[in-house]
Amino acid sequence: DDHAGLLKIGDTTIKTAASEEQLLPNCELLNKAAHKRIKQETKTAYNKYELLYTELAVKYISQPNGKVFVQPFRDYEVRDVLARSGYLAKKFEDSGKFSEWYQVNLQTAKNAIKAVKEGRKALTAAEKTEAQNGFTIKENAGTRPNIILRDEQRDAIEKTKNVFKNQDAMLWDCKMRFGKTVSACELVRQMDFAKTIVVTHRPVVADGWNHDFHLIFGDSDKHVFQTKIKGGQEVDFDAHIDAENARTLRNLAKSGKHFMYFASMQDLRESQRVKPDGYKKNDTIFDMDWDFIIYDEAHEGTQTDLGQLVQAELEKPKKGKRPKVLSLSGTPYNIIGKYDENVYSWDYVMEQKRKREWDEKYPGVSNPYADLPELRIYTFDLLESLSESYRYETESMAFNFREFFRTWTGDPAQDYRPLPAKTKVGDFVHKEDVTTFLNLISTESETSLYPFSTHEYRSMFKHTFWLLPGVKEANALAALLRRHPVFEKYKVVNVAGAGDEEKAYDDALKDVQAAIKENPYTITISCGRLTTGVTVPEWTAVMLLSGSANTAAAGYMQTIFRVQSAGSIDGKQKEICYAFDFAPDRTIKVLSEVHSISKKSKRGDSEGKEALGEFLNFCPVLAVTGTGMQEYDVPKMMRQIKKLTVEKAIVSGFDDESVYKVDTGIVMNDKDVELFRKLA
Repeated sequence: DDHAGLLKIGDTTIKTAASEEQLLPNCELLNKAAHKRIKQETKTAYNKYELLYTELAVKYISQPNGKVFVQPFRDYEVRDVLARSGYLAKKFEDSGKFSEWYQVNLQTAKNAIKAVKEGRKALTAAEKTEAQNGFTIKENAGTRPNIILRDEQRDAIEKTKNVFKNQDAMLWDCKMRFGKTVSACELVRQMDFAKTIVVTHRPVVADGWNHDFHLIFGDSDKHVFQTKIKGGQEVDFDAHIDAENARTLRNLAKSGKHFMYFASMQDLRESQRVKPDGYKKNDTIFDMDWDFIIYDEAHEGTQTDLGQLVQAELEKPKKGKRPKVLSLSGTPYNIIGKYDENVYSWDYVMEQKRKREWDEKYPGVSNPYADLPELRIYTFDLLESLSESYRYETESMAFNFREFFRTWTGDPAQDYRPLPAKTKVGDFVHKEDVTTFLNLISTESETSLYPFSTHEYRSMFKHTFWLLPGVKEANALAALLRRHPVFEKYKVVNVAGAGDEEKAYDDALKDVQAAIKENPYTITISCGRLTTGVTVPEWTAVMLLSGSANTAAAGYMQTIFRVQSAGSIDGKQKEICYAFDFAPDRTIKVLSEVHSISKKSKRGDSEGKEALGEFLNFCPVLAVTGTGMQEYDVPKMMRQIKKLTVEKAIVSGFDDESVYKVDTGIVMNDKDVELFRKLA
């Protein structure tokens, strides 16, 4: 009876070899998939139901060049159209949550699906057919979107509100796709902060903050988003622009309106207030008595001397009050020690556990994690195929990418010999070996495990992200790929540029997006750009061809999670994504640092092993040698960590003190340490 007169709008996935043209509305295959999903939701309740309509959830986006881009969509997008059109979801008392049940007739639901397919945000007046049971459309609907936060987002907000009762600083240690931006905007709304500043090292995310700000505050003229960054691009210093921006901020402060100002850390660092030889700018920003300061991607650009001075100026008490401070980061390894217990964490394992357990805990409610793919890490040892000269002599057995991809400079002192005949500056020094590597990963073989070695693998990896050691190396590889018999059909997008990771970041992303829309196969080459703060849904794999044994965990994890975003390939949902690392020992070292083996976790050995085991359960690490493959388990990984640590100590002549510390993954008692020192 609770559901009388209501229609449920939900979704499910279908695994089939049938083409899109064969999957017509209400066809047998779609209905079968829907019935299977509904029975999973109702389980033993024995509810009777009537399946009224099924349709394939894909939309076709026409490009200016005439090509059509196929993109799937989710059920919540249809429900968002209804919410913006004035139809609100039924809220059942026992759950306290808005459901997927709406008091609309079938035609209105179909019209909402049609609106999503056509890229419209709401129904037209003609499409708002009469609702059932005399239900009336809510007046003034759509002023503020119907945003329903996930449990972990609400938890982060509640914990922060409690911390802010007595303290001033909080850290959200949350992986990408958590929704840090929209959750932070909701925190601003709930705490009624009047003056908020967002400081970031990535100006390209300005549009994202603007979008999420309006998701929370709608079109209300009482809440204003302000920035001098246009289109995600940093503007060069202009006294007129700075003066106009200062006037706008002062007028907003006087108006009584609530506002959020989006600022670039790079811009603030160039101010005379923190840099004596800088520009006379941003004084109004530094003088403002901010209620709330948000540092986005707080692990970047905040720990330098200038970054620290910027923070000190912004956080100074003004007009008798001190601002509350929230730091946001998916990899806060360099700052987490400053926060003690004032941390809310949400990581990959938590996300994947929630995804796996959702249907059991919330039957009948759409799984918001369903389209977040599982990550798998494959490590390849190239020493069987390539010279041992590419190993470091002093670092923990990591492949020497910089030497392997070294290019000719034309300077005999740097090249160690004169430039050979028929070779030009910028070519690979070890061109034959690099070509061998490209052949190795792409030669067709049904038994090979390399990522481009079979037709099936190439279909899986139509769009990939390759990370190189530097700009010259990236340019040389791009040239080689364009002449390679397999990779020549891939559109190579080289975003390494001139090596300045902060410049034209947004242009690089637009180049990648345009290439993917216009080409069936792409390879994006970078030496740092696009490794943080961006989403390219079509990427299914990252090729890690840079770094060393000392690669920072933050950079490594940021990079591999670029591919772990919801996305599709030819309209089909991405279920698994991959990281291919050609320095196996580096992978082990980074994971041991990140997942509760390091001293940062403040845990014992048993808890660390349990945490590592949980991670491997949701993110398998597979070691490939030749055509064989082995999956890591906790004991194997711990043995490898200990082996690397001991090798490092031996190479250093036992001067490296890290072997005696818990953060190596080796827990020793006093007698163990004493014996080890005697061996030294």
